[in-house]
Amino acid sequence: MEKLLKPRVAEECGVLCLSYMHILRNLFLTIILSVAFYPQVGCAGGVGMNKAPHEVWAKLAGGESQDLIVVFDDSAIQAQASQLNKERGIIFDDNDTIRFKKDRYAAIKADVISVLPLGKFEILKNYDVLPLMFLRFRSAEALKTLLAHPSVLSVHEDRKENLMR
Repeated sequence: MEKLLKPRVAEECGVLCLSYMHILRNLFLTIILSVAFYPQVGCAGGVGMNKAPHEVWAKLAGGESQDLIVVFDDSAIQAQASQLNKERGIIFDDNDTIRFKKDRYAAIKADVISVLPLGKFEILKNYDVLPLMFLRFRSAEALKTLLAHPSVLSVHEDRKENLMR
C-alpha cells in the first residue's frame, strides 16, 4: 500500500512543484522586465507613455526638437457624421458632412492647442478635414501636456518608410 501512495504523492508534488516554478519564473520575469524598462517609462513621466515612441522622449531630453504627427480621437465625430448621412439618406460624405467634420476637428484641435505651453511648440501643418496636425515640439513638457489630453490618441515621428521591400 505504501508503494502505491509514494508514486502518487511524488507525482502530485511534481505537478505542484512545477506549478510553483512557473509562478516564480513569471514573477521573476515580470520584475526583471519592469526594472529593465523603467528608464523608458520614466522618460514620459507615466503620462501618455504609450502614445509616443521612446525615441521621441530621448531626443527631447537631449534638447532636440521633434516634428510629430498628432492623431486626434474622431470616433464621436465619425459616429455623428454617419448619423447625419443616414438621416439624409446618403452613403458617402457630401460637402455638408465634410464641413461638419472640419468644424468639429477644428474645435477639438483648438481645445488641445489651448492647453499647450506657449513657445514650446509650433504648428507646422493643420489638416483641416482630417483628425491630424503636424506639430514641432521643443520640450518634453509640451509633449506631456499634449498626450495627457483625452482627445489625443497618439503621436508619430515624421519619417519616410519603405513599405515595399
